[in-house]
Amino acid sequence: MKNKITQLPYIVNPGVYQPKVLKGTVIIPDISGFSRFVENTDFETGKLIISKLLNAIIKSNTLDLKISEIEGDAVLFFKYGKRISAKEILHQFCLMKEGFHQEIGFLEEEFQLDIDLSLKLIAHYGPLAQYNIGKFEKLYGQTVVEAHHLLKNSVESKSYVLLSEELLNSEENSELKNISQFIENTICEIYDGFKEICYTFFDFENNRSKKYLLE
Repeated sequence: MKNKITQLPYIVNPGVYQPKVLKGTVIIPDISGFSRFVENTDFETGKLIISKLLNAIIKSNTLDLKISEIEGDAVLFFKYGKRISAKEILHQFCLMKEGFHQEIGFLEEEFQLDIDLSLKLIAHYGPLAQYNIGKFEKLYGQTVVEAHHLLKNSVESKSYVLLSEELLNSEENSELKNISQFIENTICEIYDGFKEICYTFFDFENNRSKKYLLE
């Protein structure tokens, strides 16, 4: 009779594989009109223009944000620690928007094109983790998923800043009262059929808040 071999359960030390989770701010500047631009522009010219515009956005980073990845028409920035204040994010957007449109001016002259592109920005706050794929560090977590959901919002403006309720839920953002004339009503939308996310947005399409926020 053969001895019965009992297979012991494979036990993994839970501390070995658990990623380090920290809270942080996710900021995604995103180019409006990208799909139409790609469709109507020849491959080589379009590739060069978008790369220069993304580079202009990255060079305008004054908040010491780290880059997780570049996603075609958007840059996924993040920063661990306490919430970045709404005023700081709005000011950062103004600088990015200024650099973005300055670069568009140069490119329109260089290529003799009418480049109909705008910039918008999403900001969210919550738990974040990272994992490595080769030399790349990728962000992971529900906060990242929700930030990408927020890019699919119902805001009609081509240029705006959208701040999630989680980001604004802080005494540090009490300065918003001083710029309330630029705030639209808070909107709550359901994503993926079950997750409700609330946000407030600032409309920059007509640059009506730019001058104030750069002061």
